[in-house]
Amino acid sequence: MFYKRILLISIFLGIFLLLPVRSEARGPEDCQSGYEWQPMSGVGCVQSDCNDVANAHWSYTSQCVCGSSGSEFEDLSDPNKECYRPADYDACPGCVYACVNLDELCPNEQSQQNSNVNAPKNNNNTNVSLNSNANRNQNKNVNINTSVSNANTSLSTLGATGLTCQDQCSKFLRGKKNAQVITAEGDYPECNCQIDVQDDNGLLTQTISVEGNIETTYTFDPASGSLVSKERFDRREEVEKIRQRLGYRYTESEIDKLLDGEKMKEWFNGQIKNIRTETRIWHPQFWWQHVVAVLDHGFDGNSADFVDVNEYGRCGDSMQWLERNLSQHLSLGDDPDLPGQKHEAMLSITGEKYGNFLNHTSLMIRPAGISNLEWEEIVKELKKLSGGTEDNPGIPPNNLQSIDSRLLDAKVLDPYKKELTTVREFIRGWSYIRIS
Repeated sequence: MFYKRILLISIFLGIFLLLPVRSEARGPEDCQSGYEWQPMSGVGCVQSDCNDVANAHWSYTSQCVCGSSGSEFEDLSDPNKECYRPADYDACPGCVYACVNLDELCPNEQSQQNSNVNAPKNNNNTNVSLNSNANRNQNKNVNINTSVSNANTSLSTLGATGLTCQDQCSKFLRGKKNAQVITAEGDYPECNCQIDVQDDNGLLTQTISVEGNIETTYTFDPASGSLVSKERFDRREEVEKIRQRLGYRYTESEIDKLLDGEKMKEWFNGQIKNIRTETRIWHPQFWWQHVVAVLDHGFDGNSADFVDVNEYGRCGDSMQWLERNLSQHLSLGDDPDLPGQKHEAMLSITGEKYGNFLNHTSLMIRPAGISNLEWEEIVKELKKLSGGTEDNPGIPPNNLQSIDSRLLDAKVLDPYKKELTTVREFIRGWSYIRIS
């Protein structure tokens, strides 16, 4: 806490361009209650209240997922298991309604089962499996004539994370009428899935074939059963397209490695080893450094160069200094016309109370396991809620979890106090949090 008033630093603007990708649904009429039509998303029908479910969020393809589920850096201690409404739940069929840990039962669940509503129905009269040889040859006379009578193939192959390929394949059902998982095989997360979609008359309209990152959708004429179109979707290519459209320099995997906890700790300690900032209010150096800073660049100004010259500074000076150095270290900037924006890796975080009479600011590091598109949406939401005006003084600390629970465990680099902490610890005692 420090008796001064600091202007928040508005450093960067995000580029919000939605990625035009194929939608598995064909129009708003294909979305069930509780879903909204978003033609530019990866799934078409998007669960409307996903962000209102504790620990749930939209993935980069707009599926509703829990915790760090599906991330390359999945944390098994997170509530990664999705609890789904039944397929006949009128308000929101197949919606995620809760997130629990992998070893926990869903609310009101009677037995240790993932999602009975996704098990294949006994319908021996529907011919659905694909002739893979015909598909590779692009033969228009594709044979879709293998019986589903042996669809008892296990759908619960357990992956190393505790999640299953049934869990993974079931995500392709969300929001689609008359959709059914036919097969879910492989070792999670490298799953092979087949999902069939029927019209209201029980006729096959689509088959979605998933092999790892490759998703292929076959669309059929329900009257004749003939193949109308075949569309291939590479999720790795999609990640790269999203990166380019957002103006980011790094993929989420690359930025996670660059911001690895041990690497950040080593880099941060190297930055502050020569810093002589005094934080004890009764120490003469504390008052000296504030007086010199006011004379140099004013009461409300901040200067990274001041810290370079003096090896001390107020918290605003210190945060700006560290942000500049980390931006240079990661080759990031604040020019929206160039790839690599500062908010790709970091945000400033400020605690305020007593009408901003007391405040403190530091540097928040982007948490691991969040896709670029997710992070862009989180940054947008944080900035919108951090208005700093009379009618929008900032974010109540407890509300950060409702935006995304992973924010609470994000690392905070505090160059003024020369300590590394977390958002969870930084926000204690403040009335509002502002992020920019």
